[in-house]
Amino acid sequence: MSSKIKSVLFIIGLLFIFPNLISRNQAREVSNHSIAAFYVFGDSYVDPGNNNYIGSIARSNFAPYGIDFVNQKATGRFSDGKVIADFLASYLGFENYVPYLDPDFTIQAKPAVGFASAGTGFDKRTAAALNVIPMSTQLEYFKEYKAKLASTIGQEEADNQTTNAVFIVNCAVNDFAITYYGPGNVVGLPDGTTIEQYEEFVLQQLQEFVQGLVDLGARRIAVSGVPLFGCWPNVITLYSSDPATALVTRTCNETLNSVGSDYNAKVQEALKTMQSSLANQGLKLAYFDTYTPMLNILQNPANYGFDVINKGCCGTGLLEQSVLCNPLSAVCSDRSKYEFFDSVHLTEAASSVIAGANIDAINSITN
Repeated sequence: MSSKIKSVLFIIGLLFIFPNLISRNQAREVSNHSIAAFYVFGDSYVDPGNNNYIGSIARSNFAPYGIDFVNQKATGRFSDGKVIADFLASYLGFENYVPYLDPDFTIQAKPAVGFASAGTGFDKRTAAALNVIPMSTQLEYFKEYKAKLASTIGQEEADNQTTNAVFIVNCAVNDFAITYYGPGNVVGLPDGTTIEQYEEFVLQQLQEFVQGLVDLGARRIAVSGVPLFGCWPNVITLYSSDPATALVTRTCNETLNSVGSDYNAKVQEALKTMQSSLANQGLKLAYFDTYTPMLNILQNPANYGFDVINKGCCGTGLLEQSVLCNPLSAVCSDRSKYEFFDSVHLTEAASSVIAGANIDAINSITN
C-alpha cells in the first residue's frame, strides 16, 4: 500500500478520537436533583452530531450509523446508537442530549448540550486536518450559549445554572493518532518534536481549556484522558510492523497504548494539582477513564458480553469509518456482541460499559 493511500485511509478513518454497566433500557437518575444542566466538549466519542452543520468530511449522518438509535435515525453520532454522553445524560436525569449547532436548538430549562466535534483535538492542527471544530471554538460556543441563556433567564439564573451543571471534557486522542502519529506527519509538526514534548503540549492545552470553563463559571468537571487507541481496529490494520500478519493475529499496537497510559497518568496528576489550587472556588474535578474499561474488555471480553473486539461491525471492520462505512456496507447482525461499530468508534453496548465504569467519577462531582 502506498504511503499516500495509507495517509488518506488513516485520515478518513480517524474521524473524531465493568460491573457498573448502564443498560440501554435501565438508565438511572442520580439522587441529587440539583444538576441544572449537562455540557459536553470533545471529539467523536461524545459528539451528538455537530459535524452535520459544518463543511467537513468527518460525518456520520447516514446509514448504517444510527441503526440502533431511536427510529433507526442517523444523527451524526459515530455509533450504531448512543454515544458515551447519551448514557451519562440519562444517568443525570436529562431526557435528550442534543448538538449545539442544530438549527432547531433552543434554550431550555434543563439542557443536555453537546459542543463536541468528531475529529478534533486540543491542538488546532488536529482540527484543521479534517476541518472540524477546535476545542478553543467549542469554548467560544459555550460562552456564546451562556450569553444567550442570560438574555433568556437573566444573568443570575444563567450563572446559577452554570455553577450547578456537570461538564464533560473528552478529547486528545486525535492529537496523538492524527497529528503526532499520522502517516508522514500529515499536519507538519516541527522536526524533532519528541512524544514527551508533545504530551506536555497537549496537557497544557487541556489545562488551559479547563481553566477557561472555570472562568466561565463551571464548577463540576469530569475530564478524560485518551482511550486504548492502540487497539482500534484501523490502527491494528495500518500500523503493524507486519501488515499481512496483522490481518490474522489482530494484535494491538502497544507503543500507542503505552503513550496513552503515560499521557493519562499526566492528566490525572494535573487534575489533582488544579483541584488543590482551585478548591477554594468550589471546584470539583474528576478523571473520566476511557482507557481502563477498554483494557478490561480486551482482557475479558466475555465478561462484558462481547465476542468481537479486534474489528468493527461495519464492512470488513478493518478500515471503514465515516464515508467508508455507508449504506452499501454490510453490517453485523448483532451489534451488542461487538466492541466497535466501525474501525475506530464504539458500539452503543461498549459506550454503555465505559459510561457505567465512570459513575463513581460522576458522583464525586455531583454530591
